Amino acid sequence: MLLVACSGFPVPVSRYWDAFPAVEISDTEIAMPGRGSIRRWTRESPSGFVFSVMAPKLLGETGFKKSQESDDALAAVLGLCGELGARAIVFGAPPTFKATKTNRAAIKRLVSQKTLVRGPALVFDLPAWKPAQVLDAAERDDVVAAYDPLLHDPVDSGPLRYIRLAGPAGHRSRYDEPSIDQLADHIKGFEDDSERDTFCVFCNIDMETNATQLLGRLG
Repeated sequence: MLLVACSGFPVPVSRYWDAFPAVEISDTEIAMPGRGSIRRWTRESPSGFVFSVMAPKLLGETGFKKSQESDDALAAVLGLCGELGARAIVFGAPPTFKATKTNRAAIKRLVSQKTLVRGPALVFDLPAWKPAQVLDAAERDDVVAAYDPLLHDPVDSGPLRYIRLAGPAGHRSRYDEPSIDQLADHIKGFEDDSERDTFCVFCNIDMETNATQLLGRLG
């Protein structure tokens, strides 16, 4: 299944349900959403609607080092994933988090935690790393490396694919028509593979328009 989505709700939630089959909850990078929002999402989302959730920014900003604060943040977001039935949890990090020996060990330590053995797919979006480096560090077949097909060669591994599109020149940029065509052609290459879902999440300033354009290209 193809799951074209936005990171967060760029339009009122009631409109969003009708427009897209999935969403990446991004509020969780800063804090857990309120109980009212969670109840609304679980109550009003259409049957078959799919959630993914961003992990707290604190984890990546501290280099995925283990601490009581990071453990509490991880436990809170995993609890939310359970409530939403989220298909994936996405771990991000700043560009300063390089693929060093120390940082590779930190990724391996994180994914080895017992709380992450079962549950949503573990997705890493690390801008300073190549997708293959993420998988090499994790040493787990079920870890997913997020990628932008306009920039990276994907590494086909894990229970799902996660395309994450932050804008061609940063979050405040938008994808032009030829770029949307390229994305559509890339995704059409998965049409014969029905075993794994493909998330395609736009995170840029014009995410609603770009996601709608892509859905139009894909029929």
